Amino acid sequence: MAGPGVACCLLALLALASACYIQNCPLGGKRAARDLDVRQCLPCGPGGKGRCFGPSICCADELGCFVGTAEALRCQEETYLPSPCQSGQRPCGSGGRCAAAGICCSPDGCRTHPACDPEVSFSQR
Repeated sequence: MAGPGVACCLLALLALASACYIQNCPLGGKRAARDLDVRQCLPCGPGGKGRCFGPSICCADELGCFVGTAEALRCQEETYLPSPCQSGQRPCGSGGRCAAAGICCSPDGCRTHPACDPEVSFSQR
């Protein structure tokens, strides 16, 4: 007699636990909640006109990119912040984002990239 009673209790617990997990899921799943949490990276550079693209990379459209210089020191603070950040307007290269005219940056470094050239982008529209 204990067998069917234990089985019923286990099924009830399983149903209850599954309901809690389903109830707590955000709309669109876990990835959707993660995408909403991405904030803009810290400002950096002269007059705070740039944005951090990595722990030692600061870029601005008007100024270009500073890599490993005093202008990029503030970007080291991103390492200690708990939420992820994103700079740049559009993706480029392999995991990078357009940082300045013609320049694509990722946390590893910066390279020239045609996707970030404003003249090419304008003529393609």
